[in-house]
Amino acid sequence: MIVKDLIEVNRRLSHDLWNVSFFGDKPSGLSPRLIFPKKRKKNKKDEDIKRISEQEARILYCNILNNLNYFYSIETPTLKPYQLSGTYQLSALSDLSLYCFNGSDYIKKANVELKAHNVTKDSILKDIRKLTIENYVGNWFHTLKNIDKNTLPVLFNKFKQANTDVNNFIKKNKIVIDEISIVFSFCILEKKWSFIKHFKYNFSTGKSLSTFTEEFFCLSKISDSNNIKDKNVLKQKDILKNNSWTIIET
Repeated sequence: MIVKDLIEVNRRLSHDLWNVSFFGDKPSGLSPRLIFPKKRKKNKKDEDIKRISEQEARILYCNILNNLNYFYSIETPTLKPYQLSGTYQLSALSDLSLYCFNGSDYIKKANVELKAHNVTKDSILKDIRKLTIENYVGNWFHTLKNIDKNTLPVLFNKFKQANTDVNNFIKKNKIVIDEISIVFSFCILEKKWSFIKHFKYNFSTGKSLSTFTEEFFCLSKISDSNNIKDKNVLKQKDILKNNSWTIIET
């Protein structure tokens, strides 16, 4: 149930993000009260530039949860310590956590990590590690301002590398995990489409995590021909569909 609910929340969140207004825009009936702020500097055409971050997604995510039966916490300390940098193990923070109330206590159901832009592999690694090692269902929601033919291949390759590192970390530290369950969502603001897929890997299947991850984040069929960028992006959408990603559009 939690996976289905996360997918639905991510679908609604994508639509809410597409309707966020910016200075000079006229808000529509679907526009949330949240607006994108503008940067101090303007672009070469002397136009205002949107400041886009993961914080807009977090605010809107919480707004959606306010109308559902889940409780939530933000900047949730992890249950396990992590040595993400330095020499000491410390509690890390999950961006958002979802809970159900069973009549006497709050039961954690999922941890959520929010990202924006084409971030570094290390930034992806530390949050994938948290989602994995905490051993709850995870949700990765990634906001991208726009994409060209290279954006997704480069970004997906970072996820493949990160999962290889996580797998090595699990083996090295002899961590016992039966399953990795993460709902991945990527929302493209300017093109107004998103794609969502549930990453569900069981360590008892016999297939390696590296092989499973390679298949999950597969974009290898993209043509390398010198076509117009938008045609390549549209081909990426077709490949995602064929690889069982759910495409959300306006």
